[in-house]
Amino acid sequence: MKAYFHTFGCRVNQYETQQLRERLDAEPAESFEDADLCVVNTCTVTATADRDALRLVRKIARRNPAARLVVTGCLATRDPKAILKEAPAALVIGNKDKDSIPALLGCSAAPMGVTGLSSRSRAFVKIQDGCNMACRFCVIPAIRPELSSKPFAELKREIAGLIARGIPEVVLCGVRLGRYLSTENGKRIDFVSALERLLALPGNFRVRLSSLEITDVGDRLIAVMAESNGKLCPSIHSPLQSGSTAVLKKMGRWYSAEFYARRIAALKERVPHVGLFADVMTGFPGETEDEHQESVAFIEKTGFSGLHVFRYSKRPGTPAARAPEQVSEGGILRRAQELRALDEKLRAAFAARAAGLERTVVPELSGLEALTEDFLTVRLPKALPPGLHRARVEGRLLDGVPTALVY
Repeated sequence: MKAYFHTFGCRVNQYETQQLRERLDAEPAESFEDADLCVVNTCTVTATADRDALRLVRKIARRNPAARLVVTGCLATRDPKAILKEAPAALVIGNKDKDSIPALLGCSAAPMGVTGLSSRSRAFVKIQDGCNMACRFCVIPAIRPELSSKPFAELKREIAGLIARGIPEVVLCGVRLGRYLSTENGKRIDFVSALERLLALPGNFRVRLSSLEITDVGDRLIAVMAESNGKLCPSIHSPLQSGSTAVLKKMGRWYSAEFYARRIAALKERVPHVGLFADVMTGFPGETEDEHQESVAFIEKTGFSGLHVFRYSKRPGTPAARAPEQVSEGGILRRAQELRALDEKLRAAFAARAAGLERTVVPELSGLEALTEDFLTVRLPKALPPGLHRARVEGRLLDGVPTALVY
């Protein structure tokens, strides 16, 4: 059986697709048109994510009607009827039943967990699922409402296996990563305790954190990062959403811009060369032009290394979708363009600050590009094998990407 897999959305979804890929152990298909089985793992965080997933599902159903089509993920959980409208013969499986897909297909499945990540030299490992917060723009708490964490013994075994296979970087991911909670020998293991135990595993590897809420960037985590000698990558991606406290309140976020700034200041004091990235949303209902400019000024003052800019997207059933003060599409687009221009400026400054500095890099599968510990992509003069390599970042750019010389 030849199988085609496509993933939309976050690293949690990417991990879950890889787990399905390994459990089914099918011959990979180069395209959906060549496949006997097509698995589409969907996202629904924005209207664009919905459209992209439905477009692909429609193409598969029309161009390869003989293939078994399985659609899973967050859109499959939120709106299965929309998927069946595009592909009536599809097997639509929500997140809750995603692990049962091999059995539903009549396959004898391999054990849970992953041994790597297709098309990447790094491995994503999902350690937590679910969110119980009440942000007024977000549908995820309705789709993944239950907080759950991978048992620590299972997590430790999975990561030890990845290290033994020579994976140089493990990326821990979760819907609310900092809410990880497990036990070992009857003792409570929270997120930071789990990190400390994982970093103590033998081998030449490093750990990176995926998106982490600012309220989970506490002093204990900062201390572990500062004292790990790079084994815990000095890189934080923490959703900001807005640099205006008034807008954060409208959004139902649980911190202020001032709190965010204090936590970043504490982080930079202990880890001065930290790579700092954030999600930023523009055009939330009721956001005024002054509040947008307040957010821009906050971002400039904080000194981020880069942004992930989102335009506000109405999500059915959320309080924000019913709010009367919707920002015009033109206004949202203009503000997003301003923030994306700022993102380019921040990333250029981040690269310039690295010029002349030594970094530890992990090559991507091509071997010609690599990722530094603080999440800067660099171009290499020659292909390198997988692993951790010392390099010096140059000031010279190649196609807009800094180059690096490897020792």
